[in-house]
Amino acid sequence: MKDFFREYRDTILASVGIIVAVFSLYFTQEQSKEQIKHNHISVEPRINAYVSNDGRINKSGLYIINNGMGTAFVSNITVMVDGKKIDPVGDNIFLASVHALGLDITCFVIGGPRPGDSFRVGDEVFLVEARGTDSRCDVDSLELRLAASQTGRLDFILDVESIYGDKFRYIYSQNKQVKL
Repeated sequence: MKDFFREYRDTILASVGIIVAVFSLYFTQEQSKEQIKHNHISVEPRINAYVSNDGRINKSGLYIINNGMGTAFVSNITVMVDGKKIDPVGDNIFLASVHALGLDITCFVIGGPRPGDSFRVGDEVFLVEARGTDSRCDVDSLELRLAASQTGRLDFILDVESIYGDKFRYIYSQNKQVKL
């Protein structure tokens, strides 16, 4: 046996070296896959929309924010009022939603994203904001808050992509983001 190891020592060492190298290559490849997966997760946008009525800063309306770690690129937005899909008016879907709710459009500042827009990390955008300066708009402002708070009355679905092209869908009525 001793002679066998002496005679084939170089072959045995070379074979063991190749086996170690193959295992190292395999583990490096697996680590690379995990790193890519981690990178995708670490730059996911996290969309959240909410109704605010903060009199201290005169902020009243429906807002959306990206609380994630990466930019969100808007690919599509769908708004429903009373379960019916709304078509945009003048390229503004939220203007159409205020109109469909039967509210006075002049009482609100209308914003919102369009396909192709992006939300940086921490960006907060108003979708529909009450101006709060005209007392005749008080009822409309309350009705907007009520419609935005009731599931099914005012709802929207926002489809976004991450910087890596991962697709996500935010559903306002469920306050939930899912990966597509």
